[in-house]
Amino acid sequence: MAAVMVLALIIIYIMSDSARRASFRDTLRSEAITKANLYLENRVDAETMQHIYLNNTQFINEVEVAVYTPDFKMLYHDAAKHDMVKETPEMIRQICEKVEMAIEVEEGYQAVGILYKGKYVVTAAARDGNGEANMASLRCTIVVVFVIVFVFMLAVGYYLATITIRPIEHALSSQKMFVSNVSHELRTPLAAITAELDLALSRERSPQQYQQSLSRSLDDAHRMAHLIDGLLNLAKADYGAHGITMEPLRIDELLLDAREQLLHANPDYTINISFDEKAMEADADFSINGNEYLMNIALKNLIENNCKYSTNQTSNVLIGMQKEGIHITLSDTGEGMSAEEQRNIFQLFYRGTTTGQKGHGIGMALVHKIITLHKGSIEVKSKAGHGTTFCVEMPNV
Repeated sequence: MAAVMVLALIIIYIMSDSARRASFRDTLRSEAITKANLYLENRVDAETMQHIYLNNTQFINEVEVAVYTPDFKMLYHDAAKHDMVKETPEMIRQICEKVEMAIEVEEGYQAVGILYKGKYVVTAAARDGNGEANMASLRCTIVVVFVIVFVFMLAVGYYLATITIRPIEHALSSQKMFVSNVSHELRTPLAAITAELDLALSRERSPQQYQQSLSRSLDDAHRMAHLIDGLLNLAKADYGAHGITMEPLRIDELLLDAREQLLHANPDYTINISFDEKAMEADADFSINGNEYLMNIALKNLIENNCKYSTNQTSNVLIGMQKEGIHITLSDTGEGMSAEEQRNIFQLFYRGTTTGQKGHGIGMALVHKIITLHKGSIEVKSKAGHGTTFCVEMPNV
């Protein structure tokens, strides 16, 4: 960007200088014609014109004018002794042929020659003092502008690079942590299965011992399958709203379906679903716009979390309506959570320490991702020894 800016500023300077030279060339042409008219029409004599010229040169960059005939006879010259143009027969001949031409003179001066009225050759030369002063000012302005803009670009570039790299660094760090945790979680059951099978094959055992060994291996295999299933669901939730199918769904029907599936797999669970009185009286519409598969996973995880950590394997679900949309609370009667666990419960691979339940630390992170994907919100309210309540807000259709 700095190189492009330098190139642009150079082009601006060159074009400005070219315009200055063209404008001053027009001034020289006008001055040449004016003085030629004054002399040739005998309005002012040569001595007076030369006197004016010499006096003016002390204060301004006066134009030096000379008048010749095509055969190189000098009729008038402002300063023949000085003679900036230094006319030659060849130069006069070229001016006659071209009618008008720029003449090369000493550094810092411009000169022009014109064929006047078809029978006189007039040359004019002068230094463009004002124009050169303006160009010097423009050069200073360009340097100052470049320095200011360059420093600004450095600052903005550094800021943009920082805010661009920060999420990339965070993503790389999260990816490393994710791979590390996944490899650890997969390695543990695999190591247990391998060790169990090696032990079973090391010597002859009774049928009961073989059954115990296979049962433990099967538990580890189920644990691994549960982990892989959670990771696949997490990947699906990462697609974003544009990558999944959304359709109108009733949250009450989703909760009933989740309850039925959990009770079928865990008959010991107790899941109570109720509606608050205001929602029942208003005949509220509990429709949301969402993905049935993902919402089913989120609701099952929340209810199952209640049942797993409740003293009586019970989850109490209350559905209501608020200004923000559909409000769902899912409560248990377990030991509750510490402040640290509440802060980190939605972090991937985080597992609490207040209970002896086993898990992979994926379920709640998955729930949070799915609820957020559906433009909802979730928070946890808990106090050690007084159970835990999850509060979910979902925008209704």
